[in-house]
Amino acid sequence: MSSRQAQLNTDLPLTLLYGDADVLKRRAIERLAEAWLEDADREFALVRLDATEEGLQGIAGELAAGSLMAPRRMVVVRDIARLSSDDQQALAERLEPLQPGLAVVLVAEKQPDGWHRGVPVAAALRRAVESSGQIVELSAPHPNALPGWAASEMQRLGKRISRDAAQVLCETVGSDVDRLLRELEKLAAYIGEREEAGVEDVRAVSVRVTEENIFDIMDAVGRRDAASALSMLEGVLPEGCDKGEYFRFLAMLQRQIRMIWQTRYLRQLGVPARQVADPPKEVAARLPEHHNFPELIARSRRLLGPYTQQAARFSDGQLARGLDRIYRADLQLKGLGGDMDERTVIELLIADLCR
Repeated sequence: MSSRQAQLNTDLPLTLLYGDADVLKRRAIERLAEAWLEDADREFALVRLDATEEGLQGIAGELAAGSLMAPRRMVVVRDIARLSSDDQQALAERLEPLQPGLAVVLVAEKQPDGWHRGVPVAAALRRAVESSGQIVELSAPHPNALPGWAASEMQRLGKRISRDAAQVLCETVGSDVDRLLRELEKLAAYIGEREEAGVEDVRAVSVRVTEENIFDIMDAVGRRDAASALSMLEGVLPEGCDKGEYFRFLAMLQRQIRMIWQTRYLRQLGVPARQVADPPKEVAARLPEHHNFPELIARSRRLLGPYTQQAARFSDGQLARGLDRIYRADLQLKGLGGDMDERTVIELLIADLCR
């Protein structure tokens, strides 16, 4: 079946879910489980595995196991893309055919910002899923559709959000729908007995990491002014803020560096300012398919000057080192690179970027 499904088919025995919206993946798993399993069998028949913990042998063993308690089973395997390519190929061989009554749901983890290479699994595994199942991308809606999505999610929570408030919230949070949902839950709790949240409510509960904040910090980084860059952090990441805010800050900082790098690239190719929003096809083909600089300038022409100024302050080598340092900071925030607190990780990152 197609690798980009508009709808989730709940009758198929094999599904691969990928994309940048974990909340949508969780909902898809629930829908699949509800359709495949009887409620009374759910406790015994729904098995959840982590690919990094179980490895190929653990997953294969569970696929081969039967159940005396239920006629149907469902095995959900998270973080499937973390298996090696060889293990993914070996797993593909074990998926053809599946036992009668068995459904398998493979879930790929979020990929780093800027990943635009399609389904993030080995080709053999992708083909195995396509031959008898479905591959479904679950990612953030288009930015223009986010406020409407936020309004629908607020209704799920039994509340309403005004159109202007939804717009402000989406501008504040960006396209991370997982974080957007957390902010909506906070907002619903904040307004209490009131039915509708307004703009002031959004401003009261949401930490505002804006493009302007990141521009200012990158300006200071470009001047190698660590003191100024660090002094801005309190307004962006106040003490006691949610850990998710640190990841949001990293994502926006990474995006800023990528945009600066694309600006430099277009300048190096001699693309005139009037053509930046619609560059020649051969140039556009070398840029990311989504979240690219021409797309940004097409929406907001006023950003061309500031980005051009910032691009002049950095070399390609500095930008490459900056992205590498952000990647390492992301691992540290996830507890994979030491035991520093979040604030220290970010402060050291800013200091390193200013060197």
